[in-house]
Amino acid sequence: MLLRLVLIFLICYILVSVVKTIVQAGKTKSPKSRKSNDQGEEMVLDPQCQSYVPKSDAVVVSGKYFCSQECARLYLSR
Repeated sequence: MLLRLVLIFLICYILVSVVKTIVQAGKTKSPKSRKSNDQGEEMVLDPQCQSYVPKSDAVVVSGKYFCSQECARLYLSR
């Protein structure tokens, strides 16, 4: 009886370990499937505060890039 319980526990432990490994392998992507950009994201210069911000985060007003609406407002009010 005890040997049967130990054997069942061992089989369950092995099954859980295998399933866990398969799930973790599915979460990590291989380097070939990852779309990486070796150069990173393009940065743009805010003409008001002279800080660089990622282009995707910048506020575009009148064809110029700003770090915030406040900087755009101050720059354009000159």
